[in-house]
Amino acid sequence: MLAVQTAVSFLSRIAPTLAPMLAPRIGLPVESVGYLSALITGGSIVSLLLGLPLLRRLGSMRNLQVGLSIGVLGALLSAVPAPSALLLGSLMIGISIGPPSSAGMDVLQRFAPQRHRNLLFSVKQAGVPLGGVIAGLLLPWASQRLGIAAAVAISAVIGIITVLAVQPLRGRVDAGRERDLALHWKMFLTPSNLRKPLAVLVAMPALRRVGLAGGCLGAGQSAWFAFLVTYLVVELHWSLTAAGALFALMQGVSVLGRPLAGFISDRLGGGLRVLRWAVVGSSLTTLALAFCTAAWPAWSVVALAVLAGLTVASWNGVQFAEVARLSPRDRLNETMTGATLLLLSAYVAGPALFSLVVALGATFSAAFAATALVTLSALLPLSRIPAN
Repeated sequence: MLAVQTAVSFLSRIAPTLAPMLAPRIGLPVESVGYLSALITGGSIVSLLLGLPLLRRLGSMRNLQVGLSIGVLGALLSAVPAPSALLLGSLMIGISIGPPSSAGMDVLQRFAPQRHRNLLFSVKQAGVPLGGVIAGLLLPWASQRLGIAAAVAISAVIGIITVLAVQPLRGRVDAGRERDLALHWKMFLTPSNLRKPLAVLVAMPALRRVGLAGGCLGAGQSAWFAFLVTYLVVELHWSLTAAGALFALMQGVSVLGRPLAGFISDRLGGGLRVLRWAVVGSSLTTLALAFCTAAWPAWSVVALAVLAGLTVASWNGVQFAEVARLSPRDRLNETMTGATLLLLSAYVAGPALFSLVVALGATFSAAFAATALVTLSALLPLSRIPAN
């Protein structure tokens, strides 16, 4: 699950890490990376909404492989120097994100020991920043040395290797799949199938509040992931390679921070306190980034990136573990999908609104300050959930 999550995350970082080169060559402004990030997340929402019947029929592991293969094709398409190709490729990369979210959670719920659930959910989610580390270090360097096409080809190879590497696990993990389930288009597009995940989540107050808190935190996280490199290059005048390295540093800290957050949550008996700490830390770190200028010494910006790795980017596994803890066992797939949809909706809205604010004439600093306020608002739903 960690390997697949890492590969999918790596593919989804192509646009954010290469935006200063990708956008100008097809005549788009650099802030358009926010719309591309929103499109990627929109594709993941589509695959989540339509994916439950496939999960039942194909099994979790095959679902992961199919999704990742679509992401590989999308990555290759995004290298074509045309706006339509970049848009379609980004959408396909987004579609590849859905299966690791739903199928991955299904596998962990079935195989993870109860006493280590927060830790193992967090280890799986560590694949998101780990993919960002690899992308931040590899893609800017490869694109400047070898060209964008070669950098994207390397990305596709990483995805293909991962698809092949998990094949030996397929028989065991997917043994219980519904082999006789006949798939029909009505199974995917009926209103009940599209509505059920969110309806189940909204009907349960504690789950709804955890989901809303994840959305507020996700808005801040998506702004960092989508705009950090562009902000460093355009506003703080860093080189693309240096900005990519700092992006990788933030993600690398999160690779350690996510399991650490899960470990602490297990020791405390639940994750609510850790989530509240993450809200405060994330909002303060984002607000500090809003005040950065080119006159700030490099070490101070590096320190902010380290803090962001621990606060902005390390709470996801704990939040999903809390959803699993609060969910009725017979509704787990629906509630996990609903919580993921709320989070991904924030991932769509966050970068898109950020881009819109900048396009309307506001500064990057003002957009980051507004993002900090959105993140802080997660304290409201979390304060209304009883302690573990």
